[in-house]
Amino acid sequence: MSATITLHPYITGAEIQLEVNGSTVGDCIADAIKTYPAMEGKIFAKPGKLKGYVEIYVNGNPTVPKELDYPVNDGDHINLLVYLAGG
Repeated sequence: MSATITLHPYITGAEIQLEVNGSTVGDCIADAIKTYPAMEGKIFAKPGKLKGYVEIYVNGNPTVPKELDYPVNDGDHINLLVYLAGG
């Protein structure tokens, strides 16, 4: 399946949109990591486990509790958001 993923500036230095392939959010993120390998360390606490400040939406819908196993269809839009606090 082909989808579009939007990556938060924290991950890539600027907001980026990529065409990715996969049948789940996890597959699509793995495809994006091929282009931006450094993002893996920024979004995963350990393999298969997202860091607490990362949230993923597909077509505006939260993917919790399935997260990485959430299904993706052709034409879907994935938003990978990073919630950061500062002072």
